[in-house]
Amino acid sequence: TKGFSNAKETLTPVELKVSGELPSWLSGELYTVGPGIYDIKYNRMIENEEGGYESATETFSMGHWFDGKYETKIRDHHGIVTRHPFTLFKTHANQTPLAKLFGQKRTDKPEMEPCSVNISTKFPFYKSGEKPKVFCQNHASQVVELDAYDLAPSRVYSWNDINPLFRGDHASPHPHYDENTGELINFNMEVYALGTKYNFFSITENNPNGELIASISAKASYVHSFAVTQRFIILVVFPFHGKNAGINFKWSDNILDSLTYRPEEHTLFYVISRSIKQHVATYKSDPCFAFHHINAFEDDDDNLYLDIVCYDNTEICYDLSLENLRHGLVVELPLAEVRRFVLQNIQIESEKFSKIPQATQLETLQNTVVSLFKNVQSATHPLPAANYVRCLDSTLELPRINPKFHGQKYRYVYGIGLSARAATQDGQIWDSLIKCDLDTKEVIAMWGAEDCYPSEPVFVPAPGNDNDEDYGVLLSVIFEGQKVESYLVVLDAKTLLELARVDLPQVVPLSFGHGSFRQNI
Repeated sequence: TKGFSNAKETLTPVELKVSGELPSWLSGELYTVGPGIYDIKYNRMIENEEGGYESATETFSMGHWFDGKYETKIRDHHGIVTRHPFTLFKTHANQTPLAKLFGQKRTDKPEMEPCSVNISTKFPFYKSGEKPKVFCQNHASQVVELDAYDLAPSRVYSWNDINPLFRGDHASPHPHYDENTGELINFNMEVYALGTKYNFFSITENNPNGELIASISAKASYVHSFAVTQRFIILVVFPFHGKNAGINFKWSDNILDSLTYRPEEHTLFYVISRSIKQHVATYKSDPCFAFHHINAFEDDDDNLYLDIVCYDNTEICYDLSLENLRHGLVVELPLAEVRRFVLQNIQIESEKFSKIPQATQLETLQNTVVSLFKNVQSATHPLPAANYVRCLDSTLELPRINPKFHGQKYRYVYGIGLSARAATQDGQIWDSLIKCDLDTKEVIAMWGAEDCYPSEPVFVPAPGNDNDEDYGVLLSVIFEGQKVESYLVVLDAKTLLELARVDLPQVVPLSFGHGSFRQNI
């Protein structure tokens, strides 16, 4: 329970005790995001037995592990104010019908926006010579700029504030930054009367207003991450679709209440060419669900490979409610598996796709591509299959790789996993850090300690050897349950042996969030 409590704010630097020895080359700042405030105390006036009124303290509690907020306004009727339902994953905000209908007044206060899904240090808005910043993102198309030193929020904006062509209310909190081109790539999902579009865009330092790459017409869905290779962008739409054609995205209190899983439908892979900036192919596969892509790459035979941490359904989303985790109500978490999807013959499939009539807008529905407008005659076009193989015999989440190998063939993936003890006991969550070899399909190294629970492992490459994929360290914040303490662990990425441990001055709540490291140069 202590691991799912409110975080405490520390506003001044604290010198930390280091046990072991940090690598001499490891110099920089580690940033992580995660839960802030789960339980919000507030005062209200209640009627007493004598018919008068007196002040009473009550508590509003968030409903899901992903919903810890920093600063929250409580309504008179004991709900919370949100600008957009996609700022909450599964918490009932108790908004009035009028508030849902007319929406909340947009706030320019960055501390009011819960951008706690991902944090990035590489954004094209930050230019060398400027005061360093970090950038937090959420699913509601929001970005909050923070001072890199004291984490004070300075500005909040949406992607469509940067360019009105980037229309939409839902974005991935995992944009891609291409080190080779200097592009930041993301999408905004636009739900409108005739359907849904995923508007992909890129932003560079030389073009801070960005440009629209391509728009995909597809069903409204929950898309946490996507894939980018040297030549392609791949949008994977799982059959976790918006209720009532996506209308609930504008109406529901939170993300999960806006969605329904449809196991009778396929998972669809939409491929965009980065060079010609067009949707060039669509593949289909079995129904499944995922939060996280691991990596994607191409081969010399014109095939695309996507490695994704997949679940058979969406039960994991509901099992990670705050009540379940605090009280051990989840008997057994659904286990993920790493699947490698193969999109074969991209060029051939692209040529077939180009022959589909372009006179009308096209939408992919199940295993065919058909005209959006029913009064226009159009032949159906069967979709090619995205077949997959299972890459690991063990479960894994919050995957990270050596960032130098993004978009290219690689071998090793790191993440949080289950120890042998946790795998056989009810009510257990991820309690170890693991290193997996995708060539042998094995877990080749593991770190763990009794009653300790890690956060996402952040890989920091060591300087001087770009070809040695596991040459570096892993950084992870650990919550120690028995002592109710937290520490940062530094592991050798080759062996997962502990190099150093840094005691933290207060408890850092357990997190399903992400981290980023800024290397000092």
